[in-house]
Amino acid sequence: MAGALEGVRVLDCTQIIAGPLAASLLSEMGADVVKVEPIEGEPWRLQAEIIPKESKNFLVQNRGKRGIALNFKDPRTGPIRDRLIAWADVLITNYRPGVPEALGIDYDSARRINPAIIYAENTAFGKHGPDAMRRGYDIVAQAMSGLSTSNPNLQNGLPMPVAFAPADVVTGFALAWAITAALYHRQRTGEGQAINSSLLLSALALQAGSREIVAIDEPVRHEKLAHLAEARARGASMAEIIAERRRFAPELSGNIYYRPYKTKDSYLVVGCLGPAPRARFREALGITDPRYEPGFDTSRLAEVGAELVRICEAKFLDKTNDEWLAYLDAFDIACGPVRFIEELFDDAQVVANSYIQEYDHSLLGPVRGPAPVVQMSATPTRIQRASPALGEHTDEVLAEIGYSPAEIAAFREDGLIG
Repeated sequence: MAGALEGVRVLDCTQIIAGPLAASLLSEMGADVVKVEPIEGEPWRLQAEIIPKESKNFLVQNRGKRGIALNFKDPRTGPIRDRLIAWADVLITNYRPGVPEALGIDYDSARRINPAIIYAENTAFGKHGPDAMRRGYDIVAQAMSGLSTSNPNLQNGLPMPVAFAPADVVTGFALAWAITAALYHRQRTGEGQAINSSLLLSALALQAGSREIVAIDEPVRHEKLAHLAEARARGASMAEIIAERRRFAPELSGNIYYRPYKTKDSYLVVGCLGPAPRARFREALGITDPRYEPGFDTSRLAEVGAELVRICEAKFLDKTNDEWLAYLDAFDIACGPVRFIEELFDDAQVVANSYIQEYDHSLLGPVRGPAPVVQMSATPTRIQRASPALGEHTDEVLAEIGYSPAEIAAFREDGLIG
């Protein structure tokens, strides 16, 4: 059976994570994705190489694509670029504003060649405003959006980013989602369109703190802003600022229901959201929580919360991970062991669902990685191929868009393709 996007052609002119991930997700739904790289290879290919011109980072984000190496900056490649745009249903870019225009791969240039094209553009901070031209990566978006301080991981007093690049990953999924909607719209109307996303907006969307009920939350936000200004003026450290901000949410200091615990031999997490799961947790641990009792004095939130944390942490040290998991399962409490990624490849649950799959790379041999993130019964998703070696499909793709072997050889002789 064919994938849902079988026959859709995607021209991927992106680098690093967000754009490449979006294109890879489309390939798993059946799209033919051609990735365009500079002659020397994109930066992610060259970061922490395992063999020349290959890195694990590149393998992860570019699975399923064909790859060509083309010097877009040389004006002599303009005709090749334009044929590729005419070939494509979708064009994806992720440069700073102004760069696509300089390369001739902006929306206006693309739709002059291909009026029905779906043009998906990702920037770091949006196309307008004082930060639009700032160079940005996920770590910068996390910092500028408040994501890195929303649940801070301090090391040597510094707020550290979430390691898996959440702004990039969410943007990749959002772009793929938007592109499929645009393809559906074009099927009904014949109309192409431009799609815009940014790492900043994705990082904002991830945070509960980016939503506020005006009457309730706006005054508190202004209190927090006043505290920040005062704390920075006196030279408070990040650790001090974060500790002081807890007075705005004293209930957080008494979190016993949604957190990790150390056990006798390892670590686990529990997740109890809502009154019924929390009641089952209290029953399982044999505790009471005065905060749920009528008439509780909220001025004692921090004091009571701290004592509950002490009691629960001590209780979890009494049993092993396996003992606790079996015990909590009997109370229907959401829980699980804390693992490292290496433990998942042979995990019984992962194996039972075929969540790790194997495929072949032309230079590196067998590669294992996660299955497509969704499974579909009528239009199955699949891993079409591993990421391409640099320029692996250049000749094949140029032949498809009408160039002869002699012309392709001339392009290579002139240093226009790799």
